[in-house]
Amino acid sequence: MEAFRHALGKPALLLLLGLFFLVALAFSGFEATFAIFSEARFGFTASTIGFVFAFIGVVLALVQGVLVHVAVKLFGERRLIPVAILAIAVGIGLVPFVWNVPSLLGALGVLALGMGFNSPSLTALVSKLADRDDQGGILGLTQSLGSLGRVVGPAWGGYLYDAYGMATPYLSASALMLVACAIAFVGLGATAPERQPPPRP
Repeated sequence: MEAFRHALGKPALLLLLGLFFLVALAFSGFEATFAIFSEARFGFTASTIGFVFAFIGVVLALVQGVLVHVAVKLFGERRLIPVAILAIAVGIGLVPFVWNVPSLLGALGVLALGMGFNSPSLTALVSKLADRDDQGGILGLTQSLGSLGRVVGPAWGGYLYDAYGMATPYLSASALMLVACAIAFVGLGATAPERQPPPRP
């Protein structure tokens, strides 16, 4: 509760926590429904689905291990986050419209790129905006919100898939990410501190 009260006093920090929840919700909704979607659309087996998620994992590892550091140095976290969320929106939104494996891997590659850039950028900016004495509590709250998103997302995605068709979890997640992208673009641009140049010797 103390960490949450601290976050309430910092609009940019509160915004980041909300983004963390929304991204976790959207991605977990995708994860929960992708197996039945890919089986119905492509006839994938459990092993094939495993290879697809391995592909996503490899892209995530490459982005987080190689590209994030360079991108953050060039653009900063607050500029990178909206672009990453936009990539998530595009990747998830393309999934219902793919009809062969190469196009599916292309859509999932875009999604993985977005997730790879977004997660470390969000966490790093949360850490920077939190007071030094409360960083542990704020980062713990961030993980709790991510866990909550991973609980709500599968239930939400599964309900939409069953009630309204296989495309709806992905289209709704994409729409949610577009809203999150707009909020991040405006909110972080208005409230996050500018990157300061290093002090002169």
